[in-house]
Amino acid sequence: MGEQPLGRARTLTGWSTLALAGAGWSTWIAWRLTHLTFHPVAVAVFLLELLGAASGLVIGVALLTAEDPRREFGADRREPHRFAFAVADVVGRTRAADLHRDIRETIRASHEQRLTQRADLAMAGLMTDGPRCLALVAMVTVALLIGVAPVPVPPLWAGISLAAGVVGSATAHVVAADGRLRFGDRTRWSFAALGEVLSSADEHHIAPRRWIGAVAAVVVVNVAIALRGMSDRWTHGLSPMDRDDRIMAMALGVVLVAGALFTLRTTTTPQMANARTVSRHLEERTARQSAVGAAVVVGVIGLLAGTFTGSVSADDPVDVPTPTSGLVAGDPASEAGDD
Repeated sequence: MGEQPLGRARTLTGWSTLALAGAGWSTWIAWRLTHLTFHPVAVAVFLLELLGAASGLVIGVALLTAEDPRREFGADRREPHRFAFAVADVVGRTRAADLHRDIRETIRASHEQRLTQRADLAMAGLMTDGPRCLALVAMVTVALLIGVAPVPVPPLWAGISLAAGVVGSATAHVVAADGRLRFGDRTRWSFAALGEVLSSADEHHIAPRRWIGAVAAVVVVNVAIALRGMSDRWTHGLSPMDRDDRIMAMALGVVLVAGALFTLRTTTTPQMANARTVSRHLEERTARQSAVGAAVVVGVIGLLAGTFTGSVSADDPVDVPTPTSGLVAGDPASEAGDD
């Protein structure tokens, strides 16, 4: 038995926030397109932004136009797949229980038949969140290592447009889901699904894929931030990077790290079935916490180093103050002149 469609107030609020999201994303994408650097990394990041904006808007439309949503699947707010399950329940499609399998089925279905129904388009957009997150982590990491700005420094109005697009889409999803979703559920789903893109099953003696993917994102991005900051400040082992470009790339890296840490913090800690003793549980938990903590510390050091101006290379010229007029007191030439 399905639930009733959204009430008039929620529907109006949902469409209003989705319209705000559309206007914000359109303005941001237009600015990005006119300031796009034709470098493979920059183009890839732009396409990922475009995909994320489009999928968010399509999911919002599908949620708002659903006529016979299924009952709520449960009340576990820490379930990383909550966003995917909620969207599937509202639009009346099969839940994405395993992204690694379901995304292949979605791609195969898109080749066999055209996806014209809003529910199918929403599920297809939903399936791209994990791969998109993985690709974004990879592109930002590569950008930091090779010294390329994935996104130029935006003006204030463009940044406000981006914020409107992100917040508007999230608000529309929360309103249209009618209590099934909260803010941050899509972020948790994206980072949890990251690990499922690479592996088809959980590995023995290791935490589940949904957990390992977020941990790997924290470690990889923080190491890249550290290498870039220390290189431009001290070691100069990487290609030099303009300060504004470096800060923008690091800012994107910080956003990704924050999303991964949010996922780890708000997802139930995995309990391994093969860890039969308390000491084994403590060992695994300590290893995960140590890896994440060390990566964050290293990343913070690199971030601070990268935000400083200039460098401390031994080859840098040293400015020596010289007198601008007259002679220095005690100079032999001065004394001779006095004689």
